[in-house]
Amino acid sequence: MNNDRRVNLRKILSNINLSEVENILKNNYKYQPGKPGRPPLSPTGMFLSFILMFLRMESYRDYQAFLKKDQFWRRQLQFKQPPDIGSFTNFLKRIGVKTFEQLFTMVVQQLLDKEFLNIHTIAQDGSILKGNPDDNKGEWGWDHINELYIYGYKINVIVDVHAKLPVALTITGANTHDSTQFQQLYTTVKSYKTRFPTRFFLGDKAFDSSKIRTTLLKDRVIPVIKAAKTRIKPKYPPWFRKHYKKRTAVERFFSRLKEYLDLKKLHIYGRETVQLYAYLICIGMLVIGYINHLLGYSPRSIKTFVRMCT
Repeated sequence: MNNDRRVNLRKILSNINLSEVENILKNNYKYQPGKPGRPPLSPTGMFLSFILMFLRMESYRDYQAFLKKDQFWRRQLQFKQPPDIGSFTNFLKRIGVKTFEQLFTMVVQQLLDKEFLNIHTIAQDGSILKGNPDDNKGEWGWDHINELYIYGYKINVIVDVHAKLPVALTITGANTHDSTQFQQLYTTVKSYKTRFPTRFFLGDKAFDSSKIRTTLLKDRVIPVIKAAKTRIKPKYPPWFRKHYKKRTAVERFFSRLKEYLDLKKLHIYGRETVQLYAYLICIGMLVIGYINHLLGYSPRSIKTFVRMCT
């Protein structure tokens, strides 16, 4: 990475307020300055390390070798020396899923405040992540696209259709119907503070239920949802078709998640581990999207960031 890019990246990283991240992470540590005990590695540095590691699709060992060579990233992550491999495992055990969920919503709120994200129009869908047959926490689910049963998990998301980036997510068994995750995901979206509240919700036929439509209409959100089963083929008005086309944003998000980040088949075990993995990657996609945006690149290109900034 040349010096100009390093300077730009340093400015952008300082533009992202990580103090709240630091405070949330420190709550999981017992160490207190001035008292006996060895101070831990920078919690924020460890957190950002996992994002970089997954986006670069590297093992702990390869990532450690990367940090040994790259003094710029060691300084940004506040490491005098690269962490040993055991430090990464211990960090994940210490932090846990709930903390990463907090961090995810905190990053989304920051990017809403900066008006990089916008939840005026959102789309929801679910996609199966193929797991390992010997993972006893997975479930069998029907893949209607490939028309076969797949064993594993399902990632359910609501995305900002403009940025094509996630603003809420859950991990379930592969056999969970998409509509069952609507309330939890929609509640998360409603919890965000923004000048541009949600006005359009886009969903496929799986979300065609009177309960979902009623919930949305009570909040003055227009449901752009196709009818599931009708005797007569419905004719949708032009405004409906115009908005429904934007639903492809969530499909493109899943495509990037699986193609760029090697999630066609999971190499990890257990729902909690999959949740950790999903939150880390989605946080990474949000942060890298914002960095790309400020550098003048597509916010959706993970490969551009990896190539230009690491």
